[in-house]
Amino acid sequence: MNLSIQRDLFTKNTNPWKRFLPRVENLSGTDVPMAIWDIPYTIPQLSYATHGHFRYYGKFPSSVAAMILEDYPAPNNDCCVVDNFCGSGTTLVEAKLRGIKSVGLDVSWLAAFASNVKTTLINTNEIKDQLTLVKRNFTDFAQGENEALSDKFVLKWFSADAAKDLSALQQALLLLPTGTARNFLVLAFLAIIRRVSKAFDGEVRPHINKSKKPRDVWSAYEKKVRDMVASHTEFQAFVEDDVFSRCYVHNNLKLREIDLPGNPYLVISHPPYLNSFDYRPVFSLEYFWGEPFRISTNTGSERGLEFDEIRAYPASESISEQYYDHLRRTYSETYAIQQKGGLLAVVIGDCTVNKELEPVLQRTASICERIGYTLEKVNLRTTHYGLGKYAYNFRADYHGDAEKRDGVLILRKA
Repeated sequence: MNLSIQRDLFTKNTNPWKRFLPRVENLSGTDVPMAIWDIPYTIPQLSYATHGHFRYYGKFPSSVAAMILEDYPAPNNDCCVVDNFCGSGTTLVEAKLRGIKSVGLDVSWLAAFASNVKTTLINTNEIKDQLTLVKRNFTDFAQGENEALSDKFVLKWFSADAAKDLSALQQALLLLPTGTARNFLVLAFLAIIRRVSKAFDGEVRPHINKSKKPRDVWSAYEKKVRDMVASHTEFQAFVEDDVFSRCYVHNNLKLREIDLPGNPYLVISHPPYLNSFDYRPVFSLEYFWGEPFRISTNTGSERGLEFDEIRAYPASESISEQYYDHLRRTYSETYAIQQKGGLLAVVIGDCTVNKELEPVLQRTASICERIGYTLEKVNLRTTHYGLGKYAYNFRADYHGDAEKRDGVLILRKA
C-alpha cells in the first residue's frame, strides 16, 4: 500500500503516543521541581507502532520516552537525540514518530538489530513475497536431516519438533538476499524463540517450564510476521519523513567515536538497574539461534562486545562501585559531546542491596552534577498492581512517599 494512503487511513485516529502519555502531577514545596508520572497502561497498550516487534526484557515504557520528547522537542532540524543504552530502540521509535533524527548505542548486536528493524521503512509487498519463499524452503528443510537435534543446549531448551523446525526456518531465512525485508523476517524469527521453547514466556532469565504446552513453530512465526506487518504499517502511517535513525553496536564509554547526524541536544539514557539481571544470559536462546544472522549481516562484527555490558547483578559492594564508575564514565562522554544547554534525561530507579535501600536515583544525580550537569527536574514514576499493568507486584512500591523511587532525572549542561 502507498505510504501516503496508509497515512490518510491511520491519521484519522488519535496519535497513539498522545493517548498513552503519563498522567502528570506537579509537586510543590521541593528545592528542585518535581512531578509524578503515573503510567496506568497495559503492556499491549504501550506496544503501539513498532514497540511490540520484539520483547526486550527490561525495556522502559514507550510513554516515558514519548513524554521526555514531548517536554523537550528538537529546537531545529539540525538536532538529534542520542540513546546510549539503546536496548531495543524505544527512544529511536518515539523520535522517528516526531521527525527527530536519532542515534542509539548498545553493546548487544541483538538489541541494535531489533532497534534498526523497528525504525526502518519497509515494503509490505516485498515482505509477503519473501515470506512465501521462506515457507516453501522451510517445508523442504524440515523434511531433511537435522544436526540441531544432537546439540545438548538445544535439547535442554526445545522439544525435538521445535528444534527441527527452528533449524529449518533458520536455514530458509539464510537463503534470502540480505536487506530490509530479510532483516524484518529474521527479527520475527528471533521474537518467537522464547515462545516455542520450554522456558517460561514472561520470566526475565529463562527457566524451564515443565507444564508449558508445545507450540507449532511455523504457526507462531507466521502469526508474528502478520502482526509485525500490521504494526509497521501503523508506524509508517505516522512517519512523514524518513529521518535518520540508527543504532550502532558500540560501547557507550566511547561515544565520541560515533559520527552524529546533528547537534545532540538531548541524551535519553536508560541504564540497567542496579541489582537487575545482566542482559547476556537473559537472551541466551536468541543469541544461539541468531548467530548466523549476526555473521551474515556483519551486525556486531566484534563478537563478544556484549560482555562489556555494565555489571549490575548480583549487587555487592564491588559490583555497586563498578556500576557507579561506569555511569560516571558514561555521562562524562555525553557531557563531552553536548553543547552548553544540552539536556540529559536519565531513567533509573533505586534498589535494595542486602535488604538495605540503595538510593541509586540520588547517587546518579550527584555523579552527573560532579561532571558538570545541573539537576533541573525530577519526574518520579508510579507503578500499578492491577492485572496486566506495566509494573508488576513483585517490584517496589514507588507511589507517594515511598522510600524506593523510580524516576527520570532531567539534567542540563551548564
